[in-house]
Amino acid sequence: FMQHKRAVVHMAKSCGEQMIKFFDADLPVNMDVLIAGAILCDVGKLLEYEKKDGKTVQSEYGKYVRHPFSGVALAEAHGLPPAVLHIIATHAGEGDLVRRSVEAYIVHHCDFMTFLPFKERLVI
Repeated sequence: FMQHKRAVVHMAKSCGEQMIKFFDADLPVNMDVLIAGAILCDVGKLLEYEKKDGKTVQSEYGKYVRHPFSGVALAEAHGLPPAVLHIIATHAGEGDLVRRSVEAYIVHHCDFMTFLPFKERLVI
């Protein structure tokens, strides 16, 4: 999990820097919001999963409320800005139904780039 989180944060930061380099004012990227969102996008997993018999399993809470929703609730309760809440809410598949900010698109793609290859890759 932590390897995934570190990868998402570092990749999102690099992507944001490259977007600024290539597009500058045409496609502004708020790096503070981007990095905060990348760090916190999976914070709800603290409620979605639990340790049971030495294994990580979905919690009873997590069966009903996925981590994008619980993550927004946690972040909002601690006063994070709406732009960061938006990234937490939209980084996973649930976000496919709404318009994402530039920062949310970056985090979404970095998150899936470091998750899907482990789940769905073609092994030859």
